[in-house]
Amino acid sequence: METWSPHTKKLYDREGGRWYFIFQHRYLEERAPDEQPYALHFRNEERTVFGVLRFERASDNPHGSFAEVARKIMDDDAFRASLLDAGSQKVWNSR
Repeated sequence: METWSPHTKKLYDREGGRWYFIFQHRYLEERAPDEQPYALHFRNEERTVFGVLRFERASDNPHGSFAEVARKIMDDDAFRASLLDAGSQKVWNSR
């Protein structure tokens, strides 16, 4: 099973640009809740930057809370560049 959950709070980078995030959760019966895979897709308001941060297991996330990850994606150019994924644009076509 797969679910999509948009983050609805407005988030802005240090220069005032707005960013959007959506979680993609996959549920595998043979895994415990903290062992489930997920992805965090993101884009900027202008729809010129698209990327995704994937984890095979939720417990593999070394970045901390969503707020910390979002802040790093928005404000750390090198980190964000490592996550750019043109394929992620398809996620946003209907959103």
